[in-house]
Amino acid sequence: MADNFDFSALAKSWQQQPVAKETPPNAADLAQASQRQRGQKFLMYGEWLGAVIMAAAACWLVLVMPDAVGYLAAVFLAVGALSSLYVSWKVHRPILAYDSWTSWGLLKFRRQACQLSLQYYRYIQLSCAAIILFAGLLWLLQWRKVTEVPTDLLLFYSFIVSPLCLFSIYRLQKKKRIKLNELQKLTTLEADFQCSE
Repeated sequence: MADNFDFSALAKSWQQQPVAKETPPNAADLAQASQRQRGQKFLMYGEWLGAVIMAAAACWLVLVMPDAVGYLAAVFLAVGALSSLYVSWKVHRPILAYDSWTSWGLLKFRRQACQLSLQYYRYIQLSCAAIILFAGLLWLLQWRKVTEVPTDLLLFYSFIVSPLCLFSIYRLQKKKRIKLNELQKLTTLEADFQCSE
């Protein structure tokens, strides 16, 4: 969800506008926002599909693995499905529903999209942390002899999935810093735009 945007050029362009009354942006100005909305729509549909698959997998696990591991995995999958639907509603809907395409509206759209991207990154980080927690719970079940956890499952989550999740959390933290910097610039640009009106 990274966006490249020339804030200084936009600020200069707005400051050099000779008209006192705000004019609507042309088609070229709207192309980036339209592209963002299309990308957001595909991402939302992908998350809906993922939520349906997770819910189906949770039901399947309860039927084929009626033990502590199966129930634990089913709970994590069900929570993942519900949280995916919640994020689709909370993060993607405001971007898809946005329709104020004046110059001021475009700036507000950019700022809102930036804020929602930060929320989205936090959600993915929490999802990765939940997967690491799941791996820890598998080891706890094995250690406490509650049930026999397959060795392949333990090794897969311990040495492949958990390190990938830790790496994702680290990478998303860097992306969050970039987005926070972008949000600060957009907020300053918004203040400048209000002063120039």
